[in-house]
Amino acid sequence: MLVADVMTAPRAVLAPDTPVRRAARLFVERGAAAAPVLDEDGVLLGIVTEIDLLREGYESDPRASASPVAEPDVPLPERVADVMTSDVVTTAENADVARLVEMMVRNRLRWVPVVRDGRVVGMVGRGDLLRLHCRPDTEVGADLRAALEAGAPYMKPWSAEVHEGVVHLARAGATSKQRRTAANIARTVPGVSRVVFDQS
Repeated sequence: MLVADVMTAPRAVLAPDTPVRRAARLFVERGAAAAPVLDEDGVLLGIVTEIDLLREGYESDPRASASPVAEPDVPLPERVADVMTSDVVTTAENADVARLVEMMVRNRLRWVPVVRDGRVVGMVGRGDLLRLHCRPDTEVGADLRAALEAGAPYMKPWSAEVHEGVVHLARAGATSKQRRTAANIARTVPGVSRVVFDQS
């Protein structure tokens, strides 16, 4: 499965001089959890998430503490450029989703921009990846059978069943090469977590 199969369009796109409060309103209005920050030419400069917009956005309520509340000694951030993460990990449309998941888990990333020629063409979040696991087996099975028919029309039909994302393939007399071909085709279908071959 490729990143292009799971990425979504950004719900919000920000400029570095966008006021933080305006960015927060955009997040709320559009249901965004992260947004790429682009320069005037559309080149990626950074990424802003909900937690970035929350940082230092509140002052302590004096009713919550018996101690006096100190006056803030630094100004609150005003622009997106003040809160964005500029060292951004990106991916490409033709990247392997399995490798992307490994990278996101290893680096504890919630969102990764998808870039083509320096321009953001999509975003992948943890929720996008989790939704793959929620695809109904009937949908995955229909896509699987269509992919097998289109990708290897010269082969005899496979018996293909899907249970909880696991593909079960069977066909009498299949060679090891044909098995590899069928497995590779199955792994391109969104929602497939594993491929196993049953005795026919």
